[in-house]
Amino acid sequence: MATQQERKTKTRLTIMKKARRLFEKHGFNETSLDQLITAANVAKGTFYQHFNTKLEVLIALEREAGRGRAKAALAEIAEGLPVIPVVEKYLESLAEWFEAREKIAEIVILSGLSQPDDKFTSDPELSTRSFIHNALDAAQKQGDIRMDADAWELTALVLGFITVSILGWSRNPQPGKLKIAFKRSMKLFLEGAQSTRLQQ
Repeated sequence: MATQQERKTKTRLTIMKKARRLFEKHGFNETSLDQLITAANVAKGTFYQHFNTKLEVLIALEREAGRGRAKAALAEIAEGLPVIPVVEKYLESLAEWFEAREKIAEIVILSGLSQPDDKFTSDPELSTRSFIHNALDAAQKQGDIRMDADAWELTALVLGFITVSILGWSRNPQPGKLKIAFKRSMKLFLEGAQSTRLQQ
């Protein structure tokens, strides 16, 4: 027999699963809270036990979607693999995720900008910001990224090009274009951020 916590977890996952289907089919703005609650087959009070707003559901979906991608990349970094190719592969999979969800791409990236720092944004498996910081810090320790810039400053630059690329692409989404934009921006970033050892 399921415990109360197991039932609560199952209900939360059901809400998220139904929300993802609705957001991807109709878009975030076009999906009403009532539609979401009806699709999940829960009472309004039950919904509010898990999420305060529809946007919170979207943020939770984005974090969960990135968990496997970040976990695999962090494992490779922990094994001592060169960090920059790992980050490039991570960005490629991130671009693929957004390209497959063009209806919600803009609202997902904007919601990320509005998130306050909390226990989730400090978890590199759940936060792109924290993952990029950890990766760049590791790259500095490997000697691949210059040491005269703080890893958080470098993280802000990477997040900046990710954000601008996604917002620009979402205005005119075309298959493969976001991946190209990420690759070009990462190349430009590395031209300024790589250590002189790698530039020679």
